[in-house]
Amino acid sequence: MDSKVAEWRKLIQSLRGAGVEPYPHSFKITHSVKTLNELRRQALLDPWVGSTVTTAGRATDIRRHPNVVFIDLYEDGARFQIMVDPKEPLLEYIWRGDYVGASGALVKTQRGDYAVKAERLFLLAKAVQSLPEWGKVDRGSPFYMRHRAVSMVLDIQLRWRIYTRARLIQAFREAFWRRGFVEIPTPVLQPIYGGAAARPFTTHIWAIDEDWYLRISPELYLKRYIIAGFSRVFEIGPQFRNEDIDALHNPEFWSLEAYQAYADYNDMMRLMEETTYEALQAALGTAVVKYGESTINFSPPWRRITLYDALREFGGVDPDKLTDDEIKDRLRALQVPLKAYNRGIALVKLFEKLVEKKLVQPTFVYDYPEESTPLCKPHREKPGLVERFEAFAGGHELANAYTELNDPVKQYEFFKREEELFPKDEAHPLDYDFVEDLSFGMPPTGGIGIGIDRLAMIATGAESIKDVIPFPIVARRELGQ
Repeated sequence: MDSKVAEWRKLIQSLRGAGVEPYPHSFKITHSVKTLNELRRQALLDPWVGSTVTTAGRATDIRRHPNVVFIDLYEDGARFQIMVDPKEPLLEYIWRGDYVGASGALVKTQRGDYAVKAERLFLLAKAVQSLPEWGKVDRGSPFYMRHRAVSMVLDIQLRWRIYTRARLIQAFREAFWRRGFVEIPTPVLQPIYGGAAARPFTTHIWAIDEDWYLRISPELYLKRYIIAGFSRVFEIGPQFRNEDIDALHNPEFWSLEAYQAYADYNDMMRLMEETTYEALQAALGTAVVKYGESTINFSPPWRRITLYDALREFGGVDPDKLTDDEIKDRLRALQVPLKAYNRGIALVKLFEKLVEKKLVQPTFVYDYPEESTPLCKPHREKPGLVERFEAFAGGHELANAYTELNDPVKQYEFFKREEELFPKDEAHPLDYDFVEDLSFGMPPTGGIGIGIDRLAMIATGAESIKDVIPFPIVARRELGQ
């Protein structure tokens, strides 16, 4: 690294020695590259021809001709060209990747395109490493992940996917606010992690000499807002789980969680299908997307099927007729490990292995075994089940939702049962403070958590969650570090 920095220093000093400042403090523009590009796209540039404009962007292509030099400037996913006199002295110091400004008349070229004819040229930031060739980035290379900012410049599809994810987040936010939900923050650092069964990241707070945790879910704090009298709350933001890294998992991921007083899991189904439809329409202009070989239509209503019926229809097994030994044999054949056998949990594992990948069109799978979660209200009509659903599309789980448990005694008992059913690092910790908060009264409530990144994968046709997360977690050894 020292040798690289020495080369960069030498280049910067040579520029300053020639009277060229490579890093000026600011630059005033009248028309951004994005604005000029949009006016051109809408055929609205002709009235501006002859007017003096000032613009700036990254130089992504330099085309030299005997009488003119064309430089493509790039900004925020858009490009616009400038024309420069070959005798312009500053051209000697500009290469691809530099940030360049230009001021001059807007003209129409002989080919019918538009350009800014630079009367003045400015070097705004020197790229001491030349930008790799446009569009030639290797998505499987260490460079692609290590220098993600550069990859977003070179890979138009990556940039579009990240933009679309951002637009989905904004559209969901708007859809929930329209329905009277208040976006409200919860702590990222928590003394007891909860709201999901997952391994947390642990940190130590030196000021109080205690171990705390990065949240794995905002659930228990959002429910406290319901207890506090906020009737509709939600939060969009990052969660942290110290677990798998693969095509569907990243230890830091984004979710939307929402809770509504006086609602149940049926209301949450309607809420999800409506807001997802609206978010996709806002981000893509359509709720029908191509994902792999499938065309997925997110228009409401989505299909609803019980977990047991899904096992019968898609998995070819009848859970009511399977013995415990038969379930164990099937899981063993499917290479699904179970540290301790429990029939309800085993049936969910069987569903995950046999059914999930077959749920291509948006589908709500509901009524799960009561052992599947300690935070859900028991089913009002079906003993042994809880009022829970998960939403699927493209073969991926997109959401998890409950009619929320608000009985403090049952909540305490379910937490204790969880400790008995699972190893310590897989069970929901018993949060005494939350149980006590619940004892002061929480109204009937429906809650839902939606995976933003997985929905963005389907919306943009991405094969991996890494393709929609701007800066995914990658082992340093894989980056060549």
